[in-house]
Amino acid sequence: MTSPVAVLIGGALAVGGVTGLGVAYVALKHRDHPAARPLAGIAGLPGVVGLGLAALVAVPDSPATNLLLTAEFVLLLLTVGFFLLFAVTYTGRDEWLTRRRRRLLLGYFAVMAAVSGVDMFTKPVVIRTVNGLTFPVLPTRTEGIAFLVTIVSGYVGVFVGTGLLVRFLISSRNMYRKQTGLITGAIGLTVVGGVVYEAGIQFHPGLRLNTLFYSVESVLIALALFRYEFLNVEPLAPEVVLKRIDDPVFVLDDSDVVVDTNPAARMLIDEPDPVGVPVNDLLPGILGAAAKDGEYVPPGATAGSGEDVEVYDLNAAPISDQYDRVRGTVVVLRDVSIRKRREQALKRLQSVSQRFLAAETPEEVLEISVTAAEELLGYHYSGAMLYDDEDDVLRPATFTESLRAAFEDQSARSEVTVEPGDSDVWRVFESGEPMLGDPVEVETGEVSLNLGGSLLYPLGGYGVIGISAGPDHDGFTDEERRLAEILASSTENALDRVGSEQELRESRELLAARTEQIEFFNSVLRHDLLNGMQVIRGHLDGLRGHVDGEASEHVDGIEDWVTDITALTRNVRAVTTIVGGDEAVELRAVDPGATLSEKVTKMRRGHDHVSIDIATDLDRLSAVRADDFLGEVFENLLGNAIEHNDRDHVEIVVDGTATANAVTIEIADNGPGIEDEYKKEIFEEAFTSDESGSIGFGLGVGPVRRARGRRARRRRGR
Repeated sequence: MTSPVAVLIGGALAVGGVTGLGVAYVALKHRDHPAARPLAGIAGLPGVVGLGLAALVAVPDSPATNLLLTAEFVLLLLTVGFFLLFAVTYTGRDEWLTRRRRRLLLGYFAVMAAVSGVDMFTKPVVIRTVNGLTFPVLPTRTEGIAFLVTIVSGYVGVFVGTGLLVRFLISSRNMYRKQTGLITGAIGLTVVGGVVYEAGIQFHPGLRLNTLFYSVESVLIALALFRYEFLNVEPLAPEVVLKRIDDPVFVLDDSDVVVDTNPAARMLIDEPDPVGVPVNDLLPGILGAAAKDGEYVPPGATAGSGEDVEVYDLNAAPISDQYDRVRGTVVVLRDVSIRKRREQALKRLQSVSQRFLAAETPEEVLEISVTAAEELLGYHYSGAMLYDDEDDVLRPATFTESLRAAFEDQSARSEVTVEPGDSDVWRVFESGEPMLGDPVEVETGEVSLNLGGSLLYPLGGYGVIGISAGPDHDGFTDEERRLAEILASSTENALDRVGSEQELRESRELLAARTEQIEFFNSVLRHDLLNGMQVIRGHLDGLRGHVDGEASEHVDGIEDWVTDITALTRNVRAVTTIVGGDEAVELRAVDPGATLSEKVTKMRRGHDHVSIDIATDLDRLSAVRADDFLGEVFENLLGNAIEHNDRDHVEIVVDGTATANAVTIEIADNGPGIEDEYKKEIFEEAFTSDESGSIGFGLGVGPVRRARGRRARRRRGR
C-alpha cells in the first residue's frame, strides 16, 4: 500500500514536472524573445526530471531505475548551463555571449554530465524506505577529480547566475522588480535545497531536496510567466534594445529619475554614471520641451565657433504595465542639427538673394556672393573672377581677405589673371562644368598657390566663383556642396539680371537720345512747313480775285489741302506720341458720317478722274469713340484707293453699317486690290509697298488701330 508521504512527494514531483514542461512549451512559442530558449531549458529539463522521479516514487524498483537516477543527475547538470545563459541574457549582458561561447558553455556542462552519468550508471542501486518513503539509493558515492570538477562547476555556475540576478534585482534601472524577484526567488530555492542536501540534512538519502524544490521553482516561473507577462514586457533587459539605437535614449521611472541609458545618451551628458540621477539635473529643461513636443538644445551643446548648435527632436513615450499603470517614460532624442543648420543656411542664402536685387554692376553682385560664402557658409578662401572679352582673360573681381593675403604672400604681381590654358579655373569657365572638391591648381605665372580642396562653379559667360576653407580643409559633404551650388546659381541669375538691366538702361538712353533728335527734327519741320503753308495761303488769297469758274474750284481744292496740312503739322507731336506709345490716347465722341463726308468731298475736289458714291445714309451712323486722327484714317484709305488704282477712271464706293457695339466703314474700289501676302502687313506701322515707295496704311491705320482696338477694312468691290 502506498504511504501518504509517497503520494504527497510523488504528486508534487509530477505537478512540478508538468508545470516545467508547460513553461518550456510557452517559452519556445516566444522564441524570438532573447531569454526564451534559456528559460525553456531551466524549466523543461527539471520538468522531465520531476516526471522521472515521480515514476520512481510510484515504482522504486524496475529495470529503468538506474537509468532514471542517471538521467536526473545529467539533466540537472545541463540545467546549470541553461541557467547561466538565462541570467546573462535576462540582465542584458548578452554581448558577453557570442554563438561560439554559447556552444562552449553548454558543451562543457554536457561533457561533465556525460562523464558523471556514465560513472553513475555503473553503480549498484538499493531500495530503502526512510520516513515512509520507499526510494532507490546509490549506496556508494562517486569520488575522484572528475566528480569534484563536476560538483564545483555546477555550484559555481548556479552562484554566478544567481549573483547576476540579485545584482539586477537591486539595480535602480530595474523597473520590474517583482518579476525579477520572483525569478530570483525560484532559482534561489533550488540553490538552498542543494546546499542543505550536501550538508547532510536529508528527508530521504536517495532524494535531493533541490530536486523537490524544482517543482516549486516551476510553479513560481509559471506565475512570473503569466502574472507579470515575463515574455511579453519589452524592457525586461532594456539595454538589449537600447544599445542598438543610435539616438540618445533615457529610461525614466515614475519620478523622472534615470534608470537606464544607452551609449549615445551617455555621450551627450557629463555624468559618468547617470543611473539614479533626476533627468532634469542632467539635461535641464528636457521634460518641459518633451511635454510641448518641441525641440531641445542641450546646455553648452555648441561646436566650434558656437554657430553649429546641436538641436534634438524629442519623443517621450510612457511605459505602462499590463494594468495600464504608467511605470516610467522613455525619452528619445533625435538629432536634427544637420537639418536645422541646412534650414538656417537656406534662410541666410535667401537673404543674399534679396541683397542681389540691389546690385547694379557685376562687381557688386560678386562682392555680395563672396561675402556670403565667407560669412554665411564659413569659407574664408573664396573669390570670384570676371571674364575680360577684350583681352580674353579672367580677372579678379573680388577676393576674401584671407585669399587676397595668400596671393600677396606668394606673388609679387599686383593682379592675378587667368589666361586660356589648362588651369582648373579656365577649364571650369570654358567647359561650364563645376569642379567639386578637388585641390585647385592656380598658376599665377610666378607661383603655384595650394588652396586645398575647393569648389569651382562657372557663372555662365561672366566668369568663375571659387569656394574653399583653406589648405587644411577636410573636404566637402554633399550638403555643403548643395548649399554652395545654390549660392553659385543665385549669383549667375543675379548677373543675368544685372546684364539685362544694363542693356535696358543703354537702350533707354539710346531711345532718349533718338527721341530728342526726333523732337528737334519735328520742331524744325513744323516751323518750316507752317511758314510754307502761310506763303501758299497768301498766294491763294491773291490768286482768288483773278480766277473764276472751274479754275476757282481748283483754288478751293488747294486751300483745302493747305488747311489739312497745316492742321496735321500742328498735330505732329501728337502723332509722335501715339507712335511711341508712351502716353494714352485721349478719346472723345466723333461723328463718323460727318467726318467721312468731309473727306469724300475733299477727294472729289482734288481728283477729276475719280467718282465716289456713298451707298448709305452716313447721317444714320451713330457716334464712335475716337480722336482727331479718324479723318486722317479715312483720307488715307481713300487716297490709297486712288493712288494704287490702275484704271483710267477710278470708281470708289463708300458704305457704312452700325451695330449696338461698333460702326463698320467699308471702302471698295475698282483697282487691283491688295495681294494676300500684304493683307496682314498693311496694318503694321510705316508699311510701304515696293512699287509705290510711299508710306502706306501703316502710318495712318497702324497707330489708330493700336490706340483704339478697331479694325479698318478696304476691299476691291469688283
